[in-house]
Amino acid sequence: MINPDFLKAIEMKKYVRVTFLSKKDNAVVTKRYVPLDYGPSKNEKVPTDRYHFYNVEDPKGFYTISVLPENVQAIEMTDDTFDPKEFIKWTPVVWILPRNW
Repeated sequence: MINPDFLKAIEMKKYVRVTFLSKKDNAVVTKRYVPLDYGPSKNEKVPTDRYHFYNVEDPKGFYTISVLPENVQAIEMTDDTFDPKEFIKWTPVVWILPRNW
């Protein structure tokens, strides 16, 4: 089941605070992301469903991060809104989850 705060955050264009087991950091971390989508990743060898987020706070630049559901400990919607036009620069834009942006 997809986290309801994740779905609501996409609908309301709100950032989420995500606590998850990070392979890169080899630790549980909590970070703020733009929620993007949920479904298989095109970049993975095994097409398993995962959460897709956009990291817009890294000083090195923006990038997408994908997290398996079993590695997610918590997702909570914040009060901060985002404008998708600021981040979504690629085409074509194809979403798995429906949205109004």
